[in-house]
Amino acid sequence: MAWSCELPPELVCRPTGLVVLTGLDVTYNAIHKSIWDSFYNNRRPDRVPLQFQVCDGDHEYPKCRTKRTSYEWYIPKGILKTSWMNKHLTQVPAVVVVFFDLDWDETMWKERQMECATRIEIVRNSLHGRGTRVAVVLIQKNAPLPPGEDVMAAERAASFCSACDLSAKSLFVLPHTDHLIGYTIRLENAFYELAQGYYHSEARKVKAHKDFLNKTNHQLLFVRHQFKVAFFSELKQDTHTAIKHYKQAYGHILELRMHDNNLLEIKTIAGFINYKICRLSFQHNAPLDAIAQFRKHIDFFKNKTGTPELAFEHSAWMSKQFQVFGDLFDEAIKLGLTAIQTQHPGFYYQQAGNHAIARKQLCRGLCHPLTKPLSPDPLENLNNLDYYGQRPWRQGHQSIEPPDSQTERDGVLALQHLETQVDHSWLIIPLLSSAVAQFKKYKSARMKRYLMVQMGEEYYHARDYTKALTLLGKVTWDYRQERWWLLLTSILEVSLKCAYLIAKVQDYVTVCLELIGQYSTCAVEEKTRVQMNLIRVMSGATPEPEPGLEAGCVEAARSAWGAQTNKQDLFSVDMQNIIPFVECKSRFTAESFAADGEISIEVYLRTSCQFPLRFARLSVNFNNQLYNQYCVVTDGQGISAASEGEGGSADLYLIPGQTKLYTFTFLPVKEDVGGQVEIVAVALELGSESHRRAVLRWQGAGGESVTSYIAQPHPSPKNNSQALPSWEVIKPSSLARIVPRGSKMLVELKHQAPSLLNEFYPVQVVLTNQETLSISDIRLTFGVLESTDSAIDQTTHICEDSADFDGTVVSRRCGLSLGALQPGEQTSKWFYLKCLQTGVRNVEVKVVYNVEVSPRGQALSCSCFTEENISLSTVVPFELSVKLMSVKFENIEVVHSNEAFLAIPEIRCTSPWQLEMGESQLSVPDQVVIESFQSQVKGVSLKKSECAAECICLSVSDTLHASVNLGSLTLHWKRHSAGDEIPLVSTTLPLPTVTIEHIPISVNCDVPAFGSVKSLLPLGYCVENRTAFLQDVEITLEPNDNFMFAGNKQVHFRVLPNSTYSLTYNLYPLTPGHVTLPRLHVNMSRFPGSMDDVILKMLPSHIFIKPRAKEPALTA
Repeated sequence: MAWSCELPPELVCRPTGLVVLTGLDVTYNAIHKSIWDSFYNNRRPDRVPLQFQVCDGDHEYPKCRTKRTSYEWYIPKGILKTSWMNKHLTQVPAVVVVFFDLDWDETMWKERQMECATRIEIVRNSLHGRGTRVAVVLIQKNAPLPPGEDVMAAERAASFCSACDLSAKSLFVLPHTDHLIGYTIRLENAFYELAQGYYHSEARKVKAHKDFLNKTNHQLLFVRHQFKVAFFSELKQDTHTAIKHYKQAYGHILELRMHDNNLLEIKTIAGFINYKICRLSFQHNAPLDAIAQFRKHIDFFKNKTGTPELAFEHSAWMSKQFQVFGDLFDEAIKLGLTAIQTQHPGFYYQQAGNHAIARKQLCRGLCHPLTKPLSPDPLENLNNLDYYGQRPWRQGHQSIEPPDSQTERDGVLALQHLETQVDHSWLIIPLLSSAVAQFKKYKSARMKRYLMVQMGEEYYHARDYTKALTLLGKVTWDYRQERWWLLLTSILEVSLKCAYLIAKVQDYVTVCLELIGQYSTCAVEEKTRVQMNLIRVMSGATPEPEPGLEAGCVEAARSAWGAQTNKQDLFSVDMQNIIPFVECKSRFTAESFAADGEISIEVYLRTSCQFPLRFARLSVNFNNQLYNQYCVVTDGQGISAASEGEGGSADLYLIPGQTKLYTFTFLPVKEDVGGQVEIVAVALELGSESHRRAVLRWQGAGGESVTSYIAQPHPSPKNNSQALPSWEVIKPSSLARIVPRGSKMLVELKHQAPSLLNEFYPVQVVLTNQETLSISDIRLTFGVLESTDSAIDQTTHICEDSADFDGTVVSRRCGLSLGALQPGEQTSKWFYLKCLQTGVRNVEVKVVYNVEVSPRGQALSCSCFTEENISLSTVVPFELSVKLMSVKFENIEVVHSNEAFLAIPEIRCTSPWQLEMGESQLSVPDQVVIESFQSQVKGVSLKKSECAAECICLSVSDTLHASVNLGSLTLHWKRHSAGDEIPLVSTTLPLPTVTIEHIPISVNCDVPAFGSVKSLLPLGYCVENRTAFLQDVEITLEPNDNFMFAGNKQVHFRVLPNSTYSLTYNLYPLTPGHVTLPRLHVNMSRFPGSMDDVILKMLPSHIFIKPRAKEPALTA
């Protein structure tokens, strides 16, 4: 049937103009060969769309028939000839190019010119009646000169055109130089223009016939002529004009009178034109126009079945239409078109597959092979038709009734016989495969699965059972998960047939496990039959054939099963991926077990088959394989044993609807203490070692298949399962922790919190054995728990037994051995913590020891551990504040260089514990001068909130800096309660930074400590110049009511650099008490402004004047 629906190659290919090259000897002439290669090879997309052929100069082209001048009595025999497109693509050239070796300076010019003219005339005679353009290319050795410079070339070119009756536009020169490809491309462009002119004129000739046609007799010609004009436009590369005429041709087709005899021809040509319209629409980036045209095409012809006995032809044609459009759509997408989930090529491939399936079904109902060959054979000319789509036994016949009814019946029988030889499955499978790829690409999972099921069924019909089984197996998981039980059962039934026909034991058993389960929709009788077959297979026998199979296939399958009768097969079935008839749940009876206790596991089994079934072995696999040997149940009675055994623990006879419990206990091994025991898998074996064994394996604790969340009623449990919990309540548990044996070690931590910064903080760990047995290998770990603040760990040093610190921080002491302890015995260990930073630390004490116990009469060494944590806060022991004072004990904010001042550090105790102070040390920089320092706090004990102070006399030498740091004060201290074994703690505290003020002079006052009223009081001032320059100084002594004085009230003098000047005054006190001294005013010419504020701080402002002593009374 392919002959009536396949698209011919000449229709599918891209039409390009044909250019014939003559005069080239590509076999023996190297220059000609290189010229041909430049035209034919390496045709990139940017070169003009032309196809080239090399022909001899006397090549015979198809003869041109005499054109009709009238269509009055002409009756067309068909729509489109089968040879027409191929003729204009490969036989009738648009341009014939004559190549001739001739230079402009040829000595025998006339003779060579005549020879070329003869060749041109031969070409024209062979093209007699056609409008094919003829061009001449002169192959020359030298490159041409610029136009207008070669007079000889111009003259001889004109002479050549005249002699050959050739237009100047049809004469070309091809120099054979290094730039041959460039000249070739220029020639191609010229040939392309000539070809376009030829196809344009051919289209106009066809259009001119329209005036001679009428709608009554020439309906077919309207279609033919529009098709030809469109095809010539495509050859001309005018696709917009081409699609316009194709659409007109399609419109004329829809107007044709259709009947059974011409319907196939009309549908064939309609399919051709629809293909052209859709392809050009996609090419013009108009996909909606292509889709609309295709829908219109399908809607019109989908009910045009034609002859009922040949209805399969219509399905074949419909399938091909959808397939071709899907190919066009997919090609457009590859070139950049964007498709969507609701409109993509997959839908068209799917419809093509559906029509192919319908074709197969119609073939089965209508077609029968011939018992004897027909004579004459009506399909003799099947591959040699004159017109597309016509019957080979009545070509050219356009009447409604067939010319010979008997020949017509024979033709129908021959076509039906031909259809029976088609393997439809191999037509359907590629279409469905293409659809699956598209639906997968556009993420339509359900459509993809549906089509995969169809593909699997087709593979089954095509007797490729292995592929069918593989394909169906890929979709069953999704149907299980979405609970499509009816669909799943249908797929499993086909899979069972495939597994039986290829004798695939593992797949056959796996499918049987599902088909006899509670979610299968098979009839009870069918489930019983399948279960019996399962028992036969596991017993080493051949199963009964599946219903509905062909006899020949059954015999081949029996032979394949018979060949495996004596084989001992062992295979595994992953139960999590299927919905079997047997279910399993296992669990630990507790979340954790002690190291000296037993681990207990429960395994629950339940079946939902039609009658009881005996299994061979039950085993539980753990992450530690040492436990596997303790969790095994073996039933040696065989799969065919029909009654429940007496030994319940070793009996694997499962009755449908009843839950059976198996319990296992065992002791943990030492290596798992502190870790986890995990159930890796539960395995249930079906069969026997002498025949076949199927290991049904549940990963983990089981019960995690797709049925886990399905609540479906199950038969009520009976007999021994009455006391068991309902199946839905049982929760699988695959993990259990093995915790160490409980410790009876008493751990006490003795210490006095909080700890003080930088001190060696003593902590005593006291261990008491409260076990009834002796313990050994005691190992102690003392350290700081890790925290989010890493600085805490890095600033906590721990030492044992003695307090020492070498600068390396050790924050954890691990594995300290303390030997053994008898029951009730006690031991202790001292640790010292040095905290280099304040904050809260979590200190952990962990004790591990071994004790020998005897559970179940077996000697077992258990490792026990206990731990104790304390939260330790670290605080600063004291606070330091520093006061700056002048030598007069007045607070100052700035310090004058080379002037003495007092620094008084006040130490305030913030510790809750009494502190004992040791020696203090002062460290000062080079700019700070200290005469001597002796600690005043040594031996002082401070309680909380008590203070102690040092008094330090300092001075700052000349410096360029505006401020100077006074250094640091190091205090040595420890707790008052600490013993001699704990050293003093050194704490270094920074002294403040002082601002330095530089003054040009200093004034010192020399005055007695006190004076008396009306007694001479000498007063001296010493002015020192601290600069490197001569200073002019003016001093004024301000009068005061408290004193009379003798001396210069105002004096002006000069002081040399780094020298002094002395002034002396005699004061006479007038008033007693704490009186104000006369005020001294200093002015300097180099430093404008008063210096009074600075000088006032240097000089005393008051003096104490004693009253005058009373004179003794005169005695009488």
